[in-house]
Amino acid sequence: MQTHKFSTDNIEGTLVCSKCNEIFTKQFPLDLEGQTIEFRCPVCNFAGETDIPYKPVEEREELDEDLTELEQEDLEQLDENY
Repeated sequence: MQTHKFSTDNIEGTLVCSKCNEIFTKQFPLDLEGQTIEFRCPVCNFAGETDIPYKPVEEREELDEDLTELEQEDLEQLDENY
């Protein structure tokens, strides 16, 4: 994996085929974080492997804080509506 970007739903990775050198992006679920996965090149169909990185601790903490804030806002809205 050449580069990667985390979102709240998935990990987007830029991969390079070791056979034809094609560069392409692929999205992986967050559940695969830290695992070695197999992928197929969309051009030559060659099978390759890559390691899915872990999200840095700082990003993980920020995401947890954001989710907590959203949950609190949702609960406050529910209380106001009912």
